[in-house]
Amino acid sequence: MINDLCEACKRNEINVVEKSDDPNQPYKLCNQCHERLLKYSLRPIEWYNLAVLHSPKKFLLHDDLYEEDGEACQPEEDVFVTKKDKAPTLRAVRNDLESLLDFSITRWFLEDDVINALKKHDTQKTLSSVKSRFYETENYEVKSRMLEIVADVLGTSASGWVRELWENYDAEFLYPISWATASSLPAEEGLNNIFEKLKLVSEKELPIAAFTCLYRFRSSNILDWIESTCTIFNDNWGRLASVCFPTWERMKSWLNKGRPLSLIALDTMTDCVKGYGDIYVEQFSPKILGTEISEVDQVLNEYFQIDGVPRVKMKLSRIMENEKEIFE
Repeated sequence: MINDLCEACKRNEINVVEKSDDPNQPYKLCNQCHERLLKYSLRPIEWYNLAVLHSPKKFLLHDDLYEEDGEACQPEEDVFVTKKDKAPTLRAVRNDLESLLDFSITRWFLEDDVINALKKHDTQKTLSSVKSRFYETENYEVKSRMLEIVADVLGTSASGWVRELWENYDAEFLYPISWATASSLPAEEGLNNIFEKLKLVSEKELPIAAFTCLYRFRSSNILDWIESTCTIFNDNWGRLASVCFPTWERMKSWLNKGRPLSLIALDTMTDCVKGYGDIYVEQFSPKILGTEISEVDQVLNEYFQIDGVPRVKMKLSRIMENEKEIFE
């Protein structure tokens, strides 16, 4: 049986069970691969085979030790690599769905080239395989990658399964389920599910959890939710608001309401400046919509008279320097 073979080389019998950082999923290896694992000296195909099962983010496999093609970065012994020891490339696996899904698990991030290759396969077959892999493993990273594929590849074709996941909700997967939800369910239904679960998140953790769960929706309903939910300032609120089609009327309203919403309004505006936000925000090129440009300087200056701390001064200066980029 293949289950009795070393997870790395897939040729020799298992001799050693080595603990990983996941107690439910130890490495099962032959003596030679076990030694190479502990010496950070796996051959590329051995690293790849382990990464498919355990993910490349696990102990002894992560990116401090191996490149994304499985090449050892800090080997403690020489690594001899023949042609058959190399890890598969995207070109080699792209036409075979199961091999392509294996490959997708070994990537640190699900990037466009893999997403585009997956989109060329039959949607229902991909969904079936993704669901099988999700339920067959206990590995968080592998499960999460399957949900990323729902988010970035399968979309509405996975709506039935995503609803099942909400019915059998596991808090550990709040983030990836939210990403899948943004692509697969109607916005109102999806947001209501997430808003309910965010009620269970601590006040301290809520801003980053909210951004991570909600930024893909890009819905003005999120701005209403921020307004009714936010109690403490955090820069993640502005990041989230900036990608949800904020209007100038909304920004004026938040400035008038005072802290924390006034500070969030300033962040929302500055996050529209390229090079100031982050990669998640910049991909959307956000703008403040429906702006009465002639009002901007006066409104901002009036706010400065009320709240003139150095941080506010710096934000206002950045907004005024970049008005053409920020306001539409």
